[in-house]
Amino acid sequence: MSTSDRVLAAGPADAPGLLLLHPWWGVTPAVREWADHLVAAGRRVLVPDLFDGALPATEAEAEARADAALADPATAELVAACADTLAADGVPWAAMGFSLGAFLACPLAGRGEAAPDELVLFYGGRPPAGDVRTRRVELHAAPGDPWFPEEELAEVSSGFRDAGAEVVVHRYEGVRHWFAERDSPGFDATAAGLARDRVLARLRPAP
Repeated sequence: MSTSDRVLAAGPADAPGLLLLHPWWGVTPAVREWADHLVAAGRRVLVPDLFDGALPATEAEAEARADAALADPATAELVAACADTLAADGVPWAAMGFSLGAFLACPLAGRGEAAPDELVLFYGGRPPAGDVRTRRVELHAAPGDPWFPEEELAEVSSGFRDAGAEVVVHRYEGVRHWFAERDSPGFDATAAGLARDRVLARLRPAP
């Protein structure tokens, strides 16, 4: 995996693209591990570092970092630049995000012809706006999650369905927010393994 300024890049340049957006813990080893799995599945992966290398150690610090990133126009600009890079290849590409990253991934669906073909959202998101061209949205959720409650999940799901996207929701009983991130406080190995298998099976390019 190579680093260019604030973007980690991995995988063959001619492979279908995937934009991977990190949670409020930053570009953690778990995020890098996910990137490695996606590359092994045949994807070219871009991971923008929205925190300039910072890895918050507490929820309070992580929330402060996330709030600052959301308030900074440079965050959306960096995400958009990565999206433009993948869209310029002229082949369908996907975006995937965890929590904060899922929230940031959803506006990409409204970029018209430059939108990702698919979104994969882990315990987060928001309804789309704009010229929505994303054809499929896959959500991975933890029932009872206070950070992404059922009513928000329903709003995201219905918003994308109303925009014409196929929406698939996977619920993982008995787990917490961040269940798919190995170094997070909510990690659940069984649920994470199932989610990983589902994601890789879907995003692995056809031979």
